[in-house]
Amino acid sequence: MLTTEQESDLVRFITEDFGADLDHDDFVDCCLQMFEDIAGLECLDDDQTKTITTRLWRLYAQH
Repeated sequence: MLTTEQESDLVRFITEDFGADLDHDDFVDCCLQMFEDIAGLECLDDDQTKTITTRLWRLYAQH
């Protein structure tokens, strides 16, 4: 899994690239796009992806 710092970095990248007003579905799509380019995240199973995107969404929603 990701460290707290890595999670924060991913949320920051998404916010910088796509803005701070994405709805949940668009946010998850952005995460999936990013995961394709990050070693180790491109091969997550559905449960792992859901766990990570849920954690990232919580951070994103706080901004």
